[in-house]
Amino acid sequence: MKRKVIQIAGSTQLVSLPRQWAKAHNIQRGQEIEVLADGDKIVISANNTPPLEQAEVDISTLGDMVPRFIHALYKRGVDEVKVVFNDPNSIVTVQNAIGNEVVGFEILEQGKNYCIIRYVSGTLEEFDSILRRTFLLLLSMAEQSYEYLKTSNFRELKNTAFLEEANNRFTTICRRNLNKNGSATYSKIGPIYYIVEELEKLADQYKYICQHFYNLNDKSIKLNADALNMFEKANSMLRIFYEVFYKFNTDQLVLIKELRTAVTESVHKMFQKHLSYADYWLLHHSIVIANMVFCLVGPYIILATDNLNFKNKTTS
Repeated sequence: MKRKVIQIAGSTQLVSLPRQWAKAHNIQRGQEIEVLADGDKIVISANNTPPLEQAEVDISTLGDMVPRFIHALYKRGVDEVKVVFNDPNSIVTVQNAIGNEVVGFEILEQGKNYCIIRYVSGTLEEFDSILRRTFLLLLSMAEQSYEYLKTSNFRELKNTAFLEEANNRFTTICRRNLNKNGSATYSKIGPIYYIVEELEKLADQYKYICQHFYNLNDKSIKLNADALNMFEKANSMLRIFYEVFYKFNTDQLVLIKELRTAVTESVHKMFQKHLSYADYWLLHHSIVIANMVFCLVGPYIILATDNLNFKNKTTS
């Protein structure tokens, strides 16, 4: 929409706010709002404290899906949840669902057939710093698992698998932050939310690898060198994506595509060979990781175009 500039007392210029927007954000006379100059644009934000979001859920028939529901409400940005149940013992299920993953959720009130969960932390940690920590943690999982597999030091993988729990916490906080507060860094929430979701799923792939091998009873297993090479290449794609995410580079994006093609084609050929079951485990997860990392490129390019110059062409 367009607005006319009003000249007041010499150098002062005013532009009226759209009434619908001002009403939606309860803008009052004399209220302070944020005004940010961004090149040839002015960004105005209401700077209001987000309203308290409440929800109620009956978990009586949800069974094993209780954690999923509570985690989803947390990610959505809900501040207070009334959880209703038929069996008083269900409170244990709720406590376990909160666990370490939904940071800030606490049970503040409890009755015979209900409890109240509330987000009690004052503020969410900065999204950008948590996202970077998520990347670094995931890279640690990738690089540690490769080193332990290469040296057949399978028992050490148990500790590497535990890193997935921290990844869950970080990605859950990131998703809550995006749903609750949006993002000052990214103009498009959908692509960055997708990337965070996939970082959580990538950690699952490394956890599965670790679990396969540290539970391995056959101590004589020695992994095929080509299978290890495929895993290393898939891991290198993750490292490259991390680097390009923070410093745009088209050559690196092309390299991710080339590595994905190389891993996919090589693994498919290796599936036709007579290898150990452990080699097939590793090849399976390698091709999944390679394709998951490649699928991050599209959403990332959408985010990266924030820094490109677009010109809106008007037609008459």
